[in-house]
Amino acid sequence: MALVPPLVGASVRLLILIAIVFFDLPLGLLILASLCDGFGGGICTMLMASFSYVSNVTGTRSRSIRIVLVELSGVLADVISFLFVGYAARLFGYIWTFVIFLGILFTALCYVVFALPEVSVISATTIDKRDFFTLEHFRRVVSMYVKDDADGSGRCWKLRFTLLAMGMTSALQLGSTDVQTFHMLSAPLCFTSVWVGYYFAASRLIKVLTTLAMTHIFVHYVGDVILMVVGFVFGTGDQLMFGLSMNRVMLFTGKYSVPFIN
Repeated sequence: MALVPPLVGASVRLLILIAIVFFDLPLGLLILASLCDGFGGGICTMLMASFSYVSNVTGTRSRSIRIVLVELSGVLADVISFLFVGYAARLFGYIWTFVIFLGILFTALCYVVFALPEVSVISATTIDKRDFFTLEHFRRVVSMYVKDDADGSGRCWKLRFTLLAMGMTSALQLGSTDVQTFHMLSAPLCFTSVWVGYYFAASRLIKVLTTLAMTHIFVHYVGDVILMVVGFVFGTGDQLMFGLSMNRVMLFTGKYSVPFIN
């Protein structure tokens, strides 16, 4: 059940995108498309549901390798989609590219609904069955932000500040793809959709590989704090190199030389 809402939300988003392109509707409707995807849970819910499902149907001996395979599949899908979308937009146009992705989502939805067996939803600490989606879940989460502890620990303002910081960080990270795309399409780079796909495919692949390697090394030898500091410095350097790039050589050289952004 947890796998269905993200697929439905993403499908509605693509339908709105197709309508925007086909009927030349106002671009402000892109916000509505993103809201539909967000209310469905988006890619984060899809990944969490996938990991949870794998954890539920596998034993402890094979669980780790299955989790890694799911994550690698997601990375591979990202890289292939970035490489494919530029050529697809050039060959088929934007509408048919969206239709192709909509067909993939519909196939995945049919597989989840009709082929993938449901599993029992149980608590992590007991054998009691738990409801997947209730208003009580929302009530408890909201109460954490509006009702302080009885001892007056000030938990509310700490949680609110953390939520604000996370929201601002997420907005910058999620919106950076659009900003980078506009930058690459404009002068002096003047990329085509194919080259934009090349850049994001290389960026995604390098990011994952270097993050895995550097995280393994730093956690074992210098600790988490140094890891975060190094990640922050390299992330800042990556964005500076991107903004200062004047040609393809500078852009891709910067991505290869300053890859560690997690």
